[in-house]
Amino acid sequence: MLRFILGATLLMLCPAGPAFAHAMQKSVSIADGATLRAAPQNIVSAVEHAARFGSAQVRTATGERIPVDYAPPSAPMTTFTIPLPTLAPDGYRITWRVIAEDG
Repeated sequence: MLRFILGATLLMLCPAGPAFAHAMQKSVSIADGATLRAAPQNIVSAVEHAARFGSAQVRTATGERIPVDYAPPSAPMTTFTIPLPTLAPDGYRITWRVIAEDG
């Protein structure tokens, strides 16, 4: 019985191993820092492992937020096509988040 208690205690003290299900970005249709001739209608992001869409934001060069109208599917996916609002010539920052199955 003492060995069982000692073994169980040691197992609880061992750190958890790393999680390998993180949804790392695989590709994106607009490169970071890209200068485009025309405003894109959407942005396509692919991740290595299935994930749920979290949020997307578009901000002007001065930080003003522009609403993004996107209702993502509830099922985990590996590719997200996010429609963008009509954008006038300017500088924009587009950010999005996905949530991997491991959180």
